[in-house]
Amino acid sequence: QRLGAGTTMSNARTTPSAKFAVNSGSTAVDNDALKLYTDLKDEIFNDETKTLAYWRLKNDKIEDALTDFCFWEEPTDADEALQQTLALFENLNQSLAYQEEKNDNFPFFNKPFFVNQNQIPIVIGGKPASPPKSISEMLVKILADNCSSVYTVSRSKVSSERLVHFETQGLDEIDGIQHFSEIFSRISDTYHPPKSENKTHALFFTLGSHRGQNAFRRNLQSAHNLALALQNSKDFKWTQLVVTGTDATLPSDHMDENVICSDGTMLTIPSYKICEYNFMYAMSKLGQFLILAEAVATLTENISLPVEYMAFLEQKISRIWANVIEAGDNVMYKIEKENDEAYISMKELDTISTRFTKDILPLLKDNFRIASDISICFTPLHAKPWSEACITQKSPKCYILEQILRRLKNAVSIQQAARYHLTE
Repeated sequence: QRLGAGTTMSNARTTPSAKFAVNSGSTAVDNDALKLYTDLKDEIFNDETKTLAYWRLKNDKIEDALTDFCFWEEPTDADEALQQTLALFENLNQSLAYQEEKNDNFPFFNKPFFVNQNQIPIVIGGKPASPPKSISEMLVKILADNCSSVYTVSRSKVSSERLVHFETQGLDEIDGIQHFSEIFSRISDTYHPPKSENKTHALFFTLGSHRGQNAFRRNLQSAHNLALALQNSKDFKWTQLVVTGTDATLPSDHMDENVICSDGTMLTIPSYKICEYNFMYAMSKLGQFLILAEAVATLTENISLPVEYMAFLEQKISRIWANVIEAGDNVMYKIEKENDEAYISMKELDTISTRFTKDILPLLKDNFRIASDISICFTPLHAKPWSEACITQKSPKCYILEQILRRLKNAVSIQQAARYHLTE
């Protein structure tokens, strides 16, 4: 069933800026944030190589969202900066989504997407929220708008009349297997629909961290816990597992995409991909994919991967675990260790990415998918560290604006990223 009109963003522009004081003494002449915005916009428009940011900033709603922000009072601490940044993201995401819906230039914004009415979705790492601020929260909204039953699982304590939410801690810790198993048991024993409905479950695994203490190990641990819990939960019936992907796992030599706009302008969309600055994050996300692919291949009766592919998964999962543990919280690529046989080089990680995507993933497509084409999104994952960093700057607003404008070159709305979980 194709998603209905109820999932589109409202055409009316909200104004979160009403929540914050406007600096009445500031004018366009002395507004540092507006000067920065104008300078960066000119830089983007005058650059010989036009990126997606050029197309984005030609949209009035997006420009309004960013220029309104320029006239808010400067935040005085990190908490105030966080609230302002989240409000800006809310307005910006709505504007990005509206532009995506109305565009006729980019086919990747118009992929058909479906909700299978024979499956009951379980969003792991998501919760109901109004308005949605993250990809997982937007996914929950879309599913709730189109399904009679939805389950969500996260550490947050929330209540909802529309769906069933499980509050649980530690899904990415060593004892997380137990937490997953308890949830599956409760669903099977209490909430599972009558057999006459002939329904099963679809799992949406959205857990993933790119910073924080033990972020990369926790990425692997959460996938490992889910895999073992599915193996142990014999009475829990599921037929599909969808994992939130990231373009950060694309090979380091992945080519940028070129698109011609309706006005004849050639745009280059820079590819987010494996690089030295996101190396361990990319490795840990690829580790998630491999761990869960191995579980699906093992647990699904209609799938039989060739022995060489199962051996590939087992070997690379083991190597990724060892490298992630050794790296700790250091995300950087260590070029000086390229000749160390125990170290996964960038060339090897590229090979893992390519072989998994081209050879293994297509064989699992009926039961396992990666939500692809997700590059940069403006969510709390960015808002929190940016808010903490901006307070040390002369102008916190200028810092936030620059972070956003530098990333518009390949950014997508949280609505678009959520829909990628539902594409065929």
